[in-house]
Amino acid sequence: MLRYLLRRLSLIPLTFLGITFVAFLFTRFVPGGPIEQALAERQQAAQKRLGMGGAGASDASGPASPEEIDNLRRRYGFDRPLLEAYAIWLGAWPGPADWVTVRLKPDGTGEAELPAAAPDNPKATRKVALRSEGGKLLIVDAPAGWVIEPAPLADDPNPAPRVVLYRPEFSGILQLDLGKSSVDDRPVWDILVARFPVSAWFGLWSILLAYLVSIPLGVAKALAHGRAFDAASSGVLFVLYAIPGFVLAVALQQWLCFRLGWFPHSGFDRSWHTTALPLACMSVGSFTLMTLFVKNSLLDNLSSDHVRTARAKGLGRWRVLLLHGLRNSLIPLAANFGHVIGFFLTGSFLIEVTFDIPGMGLVSYDALVQRNFPVFLGILTLSSVLMLVGNILSDLCLAAADPRIRFDKAA
Repeated sequence: MLRYLLRRLSLIPLTFLGITFVAFLFTRFVPGGPIEQALAERQQAAQKRLGMGGAGASDASGPASPEEIDNLRRRYGFDRPLLEAYAIWLGAWPGPADWVTVRLKPDGTGEAELPAAAPDNPKATRKVALRSEGGKLLIVDAPAGWVIEPAPLADDPNPAPRVVLYRPEFSGILQLDLGKSSVDDRPVWDILVARFPVSAWFGLWSILLAYLVSIPLGVAKALAHGRAFDAASSGVLFVLYAIPGFVLAVALQQWLCFRLGWFPHSGFDRSWHTTALPLACMSVGSFTLMTLFVKNSLLDNLSSDHVRTARAKGLGRWRVLLLHGLRNSLIPLAANFGHVIGFFLTGSFLIEVTFDIPGMGLVSYDALVQRNFPVFLGILTLSSVLMLVGNILSDLCLAAADPRIRFDKAA
């Protein structure tokens, strides 16, 4: 088992790289990215000022200059080749932590203001001189770690040479830095930390509720197979499964919240009256499938040879049911237990929108709609890690539920 776990752990980095690279590739080619969003917001703000009679608004509402577009590309990392940009985002290659663009004079000299990195004044700056010597650009008395590179622009109307000064630094996923939101410039970690407890609360209770309801109900249906209780409960389960969760959420909200006033129609404070309705809507589909799965699996095990042998030896009915039938029936559920960890992050954004719940599902949807790629990639990174850990946890649960399983010959 230990060797198997070590082999599985060794595959996690490669799988993680594959998942994150495909997602990062998606953010590079999808239209309407953060640069387009920023330019659109700039133009809308300028048009608003123009409508209010603001001075200079007509000039600002025109096409963005090459300088502005280049600054946006550098801010969001689109100025680098794909593989280099991915390595920088991953934290395996140094990227520009701070950068400044400067226009040089005709003689190749210039000045720039760089962060002074003073502990008592984080906003302090210092002026440095720039010069060209032997065809190389140099920074006179530059702080440690700063480099300078040419930064020409396509269709640049300004003939003065343009250079960029930046301080390379390893800062990415490997350094637990998820970047900043392209919408409000907040650290992605702060956004996820604020939303994760809400999704974890509903995820934990929905999983617990699904297992507490589905296992006893599945056993009861198996024992009453073909009787009125089995038929009636199956009908109810199929109806509940056929109703989408968000449709049920709207119906319960209209009836129980607005008409009867038994529950609040929005908000969340971890009390039972703000948890009950969203939790029911999130769990109805999962425990329906699990109930039928437990029933069918238990019926198959009760008709197997080892159960008939146990009965022939004179073992009691409940001992045979619980020890020989139900335990083997729960093996597939134990194998899938680790996979449900991802529900902590995904959630259901439609239900969260309906009940105004600030969870991860809603922030994931907003990140996609707003093309907020740093937040989107941060959520994908966490969900990928949880999925990979959940796969290993599923194997551990499977081995604990079925001692016959051994991984010494597993691939």
